[in-house]
Amino acid sequence: MDDFLVLDARADRAAVLRDPRLSSSPDTSVPANLLFMDGEEHRRLREVVKEVIALTEPLPAEVGAGIEEIVTTLADQTEFDLVADFGRPVAALVAAAVLGAGPFDDRFLAALSKTTANLNVWSGEASPAGDVAALRVAMFFLKAPASEGGGLALLRRACAEGRISEDELMVTPVMLAHAAYENSMNFLAVAGLGLVTSPGTCPAEVRGLVQEIAPTRYAARRATAGCAVAGRTLAPGDKVAIPLGDGLAFGLGRHACPGARVAVAEGEIALRALSKVLDGGCRVGEVSWKEHPVFHGLAKAVVTRTS
Repeated sequence: MDDFLVLDARADRAAVLRDPRLSSSPDTSVPANLLFMDGEEHRRLREVVKEVIALTEPLPAEVGAGIEEIVTTLADQTEFDLVADFGRPVAALVAAAVLGAGPFDDRFLAALSKTTANLNVWSGEASPAGDVAALRVAMFFLKAPASEGGGLALLRRACAEGRISEDELMVTPVMLAHAAYENSMNFLAVAGLGLVTSPGTCPAEVRGLVQEIAPTRYAARRATAGCAVAGRTLAPGDKVAIPLGDGLAFGLGRHACPGARVAVAEGEIALRALSKVLDGGCRVGEVSWKEHPVFHGLAKAVVTRTS
């Protein structure tokens, strides 16, 4: 982050997230990725993405039941990993529900996580592994059967109607799946660790936990023209990093997370079920953290039930 202006004050961060003078794209190209789009093109694609997410709002009963089934099975295990056995399968289930495709196997999920490397575009670093992984995920969605009435089917229909481009049809399912999977997996595992280490934590206060944990550490913006931000003068091309703590985990403004309600509902069900599994006592063994500069999450957190 050496070449970024990193904002500290919450008021400055909130203002920049809403500031139309700062672009969400790391360069001047016109991308097909919603995360890096601005203006009318961004509004057009975001409306379609919101329609996709609305298909799982409120979270369907069968998805909630699936989450509870995944977590309840942990009660039969003396030892389990909050990442591999809790966060990952729950997040994968919900990501598949959002797209109306799947289920996703371990190989697919590994490729999906590797697409995280594509955020290196903000630092100007090449990410060949991330590009290959993103292509594999995109090809999966191009060939996958889509459930009638599901998100992938909606995106294909939107493309046929001319509402989104073929490039956007390739990229958008990857973006949606990654956001639904990686962020949720990271949040659930970290929040689960909080339940273990602080037994008084209330799983019902999931929105507060999300805002505190902020599974995405930063948002990034680029000045498109000379402007003043937080008392600093930016030249065209200067980059700003916005830490997403202090109640900003879902962002603000045009790029606020459209899946916030799904994420909160998912977390409430999963953490409530996990708290029942942990009732009676447990202890934490091996814990290791991911090292990605943007995504905050656990690599492993082994829990042993003591009763």
